[in-house]
Amino acid sequence: MTRMRVGFLFNHYATHQVPHAAPYAFELSRRHPGLDVVIAASSEAELESATAIGKLYPGHGCRFKLLRPAWWYPLIDPVVSKFAFMRKDRILKDNLDFFAGLDVLAAPDLHCRRLRTKHKLKNLKLIHTRHGAGDRKVASDTSLALFDFVLLPGRKCAGRFSALGYLHPGHYAISGWSKLEVMRALNPKPRRFFDNDNPVVIYNPHFDQRVGSWARMGRSVLDFFLANPSYNLIFAPHLVLFKRAWRHRASLARKYRRASNILIDTQSDALADMTYLFAADIYLGDVSSQAYEFLIEPRPCVFLNAHGVSWESDPHYTHWRFGPVIGDVPHELGPALAEAFNSHPRFKPIQESGIAETFNLQPDSTAAERGADAIARFLSTGVYDEPS
Repeated sequence: MTRMRVGFLFNHYATHQVPHAAPYAFELSRRHPGLDVVIAASSEAELESATAIGKLYPGHGCRFKLLRPAWWYPLIDPVVSKFAFMRKDRILKDNLDFFAGLDVLAAPDLHCRRLRTKHKLKNLKLIHTRHGAGDRKVASDTSLALFDFVLLPGRKCAGRFSALGYLHPGHYAISGWSKLEVMRALNPKPRRFFDNDNPVVIYNPHFDQRVGSWARMGRSVLDFFLANPSYNLIFAPHLVLFKRAWRHRASLARKYRRASNILIDTQSDALADMTYLFAADIYLGDVSSQAYEFLIEPRPCVFLNAHGVSWESDPHYTHWRFGPVIGDVPHELGPALAEAFNSHPRFKPIQESGIAETFNLQPDSTAAERGADAIARFLSTGVYDEPS
């Protein structure tokens, strides 16, 4: 009897989406060996990341496959990628034979829905694993309704997307946050990046300039730390900010790179593997879901309202309840940081409540195990019911 073929797709330039889905693949292979599981990636870096994660799951039977675009596309991609991820479309179009040979495709990215809507692979079941647990309004979330099954990190997402009509009973499960488990295993101890004991602040601006802080406040933030060496700064923006530097006007003066109290990273894997989040004492950001990852261990946060948003009753800014929100960097950032540790006891219970809503952290099993079992249960019956 032919085994059901289940593919896990990673279709990006960077590796940040890999830990959001690869653990499900490895556990699916280990716990349900009747399934043929293949991990497919569009870059060597993603395959290397998946392989490293796979070492945490000895005995898995996953196979690995590198997907390539048409031969000519790499010739224009260095320019095109500054503005758009056209390569995602090429990977789908130029590997249709591979996708048509699968029974199921799981991915942390919503883009693979085009295999159904554009490329007409009607018999291919689609599973989405999410790769963020934040509150930012994302127009593509409406595409969740196109997936046969969705794995969610916690109650917050399940309630929100169900209320919007994007999810249907029996076609989603709350598994938890596999990335956290992987990163704790790969980074068991926080790293020290500065040779002093001054507070370490991580500034994590989002790439979406409609809601993020970089274009309007970013350089003022860097200027503050340049003038205040009693604080250490890790500048760790969303990796897309500088990948699309022309589009987002992302550039840095040399003076910031020369400062001994400022660590600048705009492209390494550490931007997404929680290395810097584990190392920081204070989070400074805007709308990134990494605020939730940082708060797995409750600590002080400061949020930047660069657009004058009336955020208090807006669910897309729920995370701004976790710390003070400021709108004037030159006048307000200094006092907010000075009071960050003193004011944190007021915010800590709110942070803990928010994390409990956002992530399923039950201790009797891992997110990867729960997600793998949910996928297998759905594939065997066509509907998912919580096991009794």
